[in-house]
Amino acid sequence: MIRLVIAGLFSLFGAFGGAVAQDFYAGKTITIVVSGGGQYEGYARTFSHFMPKYIPGRPNMIVQQMPGGGGLRAANFMGRIAPRDGTFIAGTHGAVLTAGLLSPEVAEFDVSKFSWIGNATQDTYLAYVWHSAPVKTFEEVRNTELIVGGTSVGGAGIDLAIIAKELLGFKLKIVSGYKTSPETKLAMERGEIHGTMGNAISSLMASDWLATGKVRVLLQHGAKPHRDFPDVPLFRSFARTDAERQILDIINVRQEIAKPYFAPPSIPADRLAILRRAFQSALADPDFRKEAEHQKMELDDPLSGEELAEVVTRVSQTPPAVVRQMVDLFQKYNDKKE
Repeated sequence: MIRLVIAGLFSLFGAFGGAVAQDFYAGKTITIVVSGGGQYEGYARTFSHFMPKYIPGRPNMIVQQMPGGGGLRAANFMGRIAPRDGTFIAGTHGAVLTAGLLSPEVAEFDVSKFSWIGNATQDTYLAYVWHSAPVKTFEEVRNTELIVGGTSVGGAGIDLAIIAKELLGFKLKIVSGYKTSPETKLAMERGEIHGTMGNAISSLMASDWLATGKVRVLLQHGAKPHRDFPDVPLFRSFARTDAERQILDIINVRQEIAKPYFAPPSIPADRLAILRRAFQSALADPDFRKEAEHQKMELDDPLSGEELAEVVTRVSQTPPAVVRQMVDLFQKYNDKKE
């Protein structure tokens, strides 16, 4: 009899907890914090239109921009300040996954503690230059100086440029300090810089630059060529040692996880489950996919929250010697700036 009473109580409390989770979002607003404009905002706004219909209570969902540091500012906010009740989620640069390893002095969060919701797409990063740039191939950058720009250490454009210059010996002048990817593009148009060492293909394809010949693609990042750029060399092919290849593979996690979404640490498990289901349901929604196609947003091999958490675990197990070499490279760049 005692066992039956206890079992009944557990069943009652379990049902009550589920009901609370189901009712929590009614009348609430969920904020998606995005780390940049352009495609980052485009993905977030599309999710904000479709995710609520898969969340019990049909909450309102809004998008708030928080650019800076290649996603670091948004991630720091999520790690330290955002409410831990499931009403704030973030859509950031993939650089957030490696920030704790490579920029520990500015990453005010433990990436393994975030509540991972899912990754919308892989997104090949490209190095490209304005049509008037002094080089036509990346090989020429061994002898001809190329001026490239980006946000800061922690952002793909700057980190990849540092590795190309300091590790592989290419002749680059690096200009950091632009707040967002669109600002970097404007600098390219104005002639302040020749190009970028790392910009997502979805961001480039959202403009007419490639179709009208305004830019030339010199490199692509990742483990294999993108289907639209079969003859563009891989940055990885310029690595000379296993250690250099390991470094480039860690950097390439940012395109394997190009559009990650997560909530703050320690949100209630039932609410995380709701957000994960809504994220996956939105991705599978035919109208969502139609809107993504209209906006030229890729949905290439998205990941569930559980799968994304496994990638985070793998990144956190990077050999310390590889991490130390990368940190030293970025610190050397910051010291030169100062």
